[in-house]
Amino acid sequence: MMGTTAHELLIRQYRDEDFTEVTALESAGVHEYYRSAVFVRQMAALSPATFLVAVSGTTVVGFTVGTIVQDDPAQAWILRMMVRDGFRHQGIGTALLRAATGVLHEHSVKTIYLTVAPKNEPAVRLYRREGFEQESLQPAYFGGGEDRFIMKWSS
Repeated sequence: MMGTTAHELLIRQYRDEDFTEVTALESAGVHEYYRSAVFVRQMAALSPATFLVAVSGTTVVGFTVGTIVQDDPAQAWILRMMVRDGFRHQGIGTALLRAATGVLHEHSVKTIYLTVAPKNEPAVRLYRREGFEQESLQPAYFGGGEDRFIMKWSS
């Protein structure tokens, strides 16, 4: 979990000095830079304990953001998880997911949800391997052509 190193990988809480690298990673996916910057700043303010980065050497190679549901603190959502190109398939996503579920569990969360594109087979396999089960398929969850599996993990 936080502070754990494995193969020169450190998973820790997001810090303000990570802003540029995390925003660049976030916007390299499918998001424009401004929206990504807003997301990173808001998550740093709203979910500081559950906004985690993976660092290799001095480079941020991935991040994840979990947030606890305000009206039901036994539930949480993992809102994002991204790993930098060139660092995928090295266990970083697994380490981030385990750290996120661990931190959320330490905050008394019993159920964690996330969404994933059904076509993102590597991510779906990762989530299933780590104990997430498909709860439903939501067509057009994020608009036309943006179907999502809702997946659930329970402790």
